[in-house]
Amino acid sequence: MSDYAKDAWRKYLIQLQAHPLRTKAITAGVLAGCSDAIAQKIAGVKKIQFRRLLLLMVRSYSLLLL
Repeated sequence: MSDYAKDAWRKYLIQLQAHPLRTKAITAGVLAGCSDAIAQKIAGVKKIQFRRLLLLMVRSYSLLLL
């Protein structure tokens, strides 16, 4: 693994210990956004619908905070 990836992973784990709920919520939002972008590409969408993607990310983020 590269030094950049190791450093990013270390910082992620530090944040996960210090702020577990916030870190998990942000992670869930990012993963939901990535999966939606991939799903749109597989479905054959010519231009990614960023509004849909952002709404999904916010919804995923907010569900963990409830």
